[in-house]
Amino acid sequence: MSKKIIILSISFLALAACSKKPSNFITAAGVIDGVVITVKTPVAGKVTIFNIIEGNDVEKDDILVAIDSDKIANQIQGLEIQEKENSVNRKKLDLKVRLLDANIVYWKGQVESFQRLEEKESISGDQLKLARLKLEEVETSLYDAQQSLRALSIQSENTRNRKEYMNLLLEDYNITSPISGVVLEKFVSEGETVFPGTPVADILDRSSLYVETFLEESELSRLELGQKVDVLVDGIENKVFSGTITHFGQKAEFSPKYIVSEKERQSLLYQVKVGLSGDLEVFKLGMPVTVRMGNL
Repeated sequence: MSKKIIILSISFLALAACSKKPSNFITAAGVIDGVVITVKTPVAGKVTIFNIIEGNDVEKDDILVAIDSDKIANQIQGLEIQEKENSVNRKKLDLKVRLLDANIVYWKGQVESFQRLEEKESISGDQLKLARLKLEEVETSLYDAQQSLRALSIQSENTRNRKEYMNLLLEDYNITSPISGVVLEKFVSEGETVFPGTPVADILDRSSLYVETFLEESELSRLELGQKVDVLVDGIENKVFSGTITHFGQKAEFSPKYIVSEKERQSLLYQVKVGLSGDLEVFKLGMPVTVRMGNL
């Protein structure tokens, strides 16, 4: 009996000794972080379309909110009418210029013909004088028509530029998502009146998710950038997520508040970021995780 007790005691001591061997892994607590973009409205007005649901995924360029843009649309419609009027006026002036050009050719011929006849004393000087006056009148009318065409061209260009500007401004009334991600929080509601710079929603870029953890200086020497690590999530057993070390902090800092060990809190630690890959929908902003990193 005593022999069995001795054997069991030796076995327990051996197990205890094994458990005290240094681990091949560095294990640290961390939290999930990522890039959150606050979408703001650049214009003022009443929210007429509202497509924001917290927790829902959105794609890049999806319309989140539309602001009442009737005034802008009416101005664009007025500019389109002006463009049509300018087009009609241009056709009229082009026709007038062609007719005046033809008249000038005619009266120049008349003046030249009358000059020859006057030299032969076949007509009176008054007829030549009247022909020259008529030529000057037509040339003046042509000059005025050409000036009107130039003014119309400037007006048409201004109308076109104004219309392009209003169309660009109209785009600002549709507030779209700048990224693909998930809506974390909404700040406006349908029917609400907003002002320029009003936050519309916070959107998390899932592809930017990473784990932030802190390690002692002695542990950093056992790791390297690009090293593969394991990420463990509380409540999800028998599943290990993969990550990659993407950043080492350059300056030591005090332990973050989510490290609760008194020994760790008294240490100066270095920030380490671990990029995540695979099934990112599992991870939530602020979620506590465990990072397990192998030695070099």
